[in-house]
Amino acid sequence: MVALTQFESDHPLLRLFPALGEVDARVTETKLVVAACATAVTLATFILSYLVSFNLPVFRALKTKEKVFWCLSVVRSAFGAVMVVLSGWYWVMDPTLSQDVVKATTQTSFLTASIIVGFFVFEVTALAISDVVFRTFDPALFAHHWLCLVGCSTMCLYYEIGHFFGIQGVMLEMTTPFSCLCWVLLKSKMARTTLWKCNQLFLIHLFHMRTIIEGYMLLMTYRQWDSVMANMPVVVFVLLYTQVVLQFVWLTPYWTYKKTSQFFNPIDFNQSAAEKGTKGAYHGKGSTGKRNDTPSSHVKGS
Repeated sequence: MVALTQFESDHPLLRLFPALGEVDARVTETKLVVAACATAVTLATFILSYLVSFNLPVFRALKTKEKVFWCLSVVRSAFGAVMVVLSGWYWVMDPTLSQDVVKATTQTSFLTASIIVGFFVFEVTALAISDVVFRTFDPALFAHHWLCLVGCSTMCLYYEIGHFFGIQGVMLEMTTPFSCLCWVLLKSKMARTTLWKCNQLFLIHLFHMRTIIEGYMLLMTYRQWDSVMANMPVVVFVLLYTQVVLQFVWLTPYWTYKKTSQFFNPIDFNQSAAEKGTKGAYHGKGSTGKRNDTPSSHVKGS
């Protein structure tokens, strides 16, 4: 039996899968198995989403690219919901990781980090396939996804540090279910409904909450700066703070602005840009000089 902290016995992962409390999550084989299972479950969710959604007339009326994004929306929504629960546990119930933002780890933080890596393996694979099939490439989006995958796997699983940033940072995915619902409702011609408006208002609020979380991670860095400088390898420092600063000063503010403007003008910005023949990507994912209305450009919905 692996030694658990005083808070971990009630962790949602161990409640649902008690056997996970008996394996050593720090062992490489365990990390690989958990990550592979997460990738397999994500792929299965994508396939199931397609099979179920095909019964809906609105889904069948979509273009192939939009059908792909519809299914990716379901996958990302499910991941976001799960991560809110797993990450939220450390916000509300377990202060272990915040006691040392560099070196503190737990059994469940290793399991959660492995799940995150497994999901992003699916994400970068789906992105690569969609880029090839639909002949598009968004370098900013590509870099964003790879930073998440390489950053988490390098920091949390290889060096086994920085679990505070990896686990707390994934709480930012709390916007994903509502952002994807926004896009689905738009495609279902429900943009003027009360449901869409309520969802959009709540989504805007969550984007403001993202800024608070990102600021909190930077604040904890400042408070424990000596530990960060003494114990964090340079490669991890560069990967981590490139991502955190990128989100804090550019991506989250821009997405907040776009979602706020979309509340007053409920359109699919990607489709609108494509119809006008404009260039560049939506949601601050960079400009490629191509019509960027493919599934890969809809990371945060439209």
